[in-house]
Amino acid sequence: MADLEKIKILTRGEKGVIAGVCSGLADYFGWRVNGLRVAFVLSSLFFFLPVLVYLVCWLVLPKYPTTQAMRRQLQRKANQAR
Repeated sequence: MADLEKIKILTRGEKGVIAGVCSGLADYFGWRVNGLRVAFVLSSLFFFLPVLVYLVCWLVLPKYPTTQAMRRQLQRKANQAR
């Protein structure tokens, strides 16, 4: 069971302002959430690509894993990694 704490899965964060994409990315990579949000807003002012990437991540990434089904999936991944 301690191995489950080591497994990281990229999801949308549970404390998101709009959709939780920046929060999820910050949790996964260990970055600061507010720094990532500021970088996203500044880059979105000059380029359209960050907005497009954000929308795709919003559609593709699952919500924050709170269900028992996600826990079972993480346990299966942990058992396969052994």
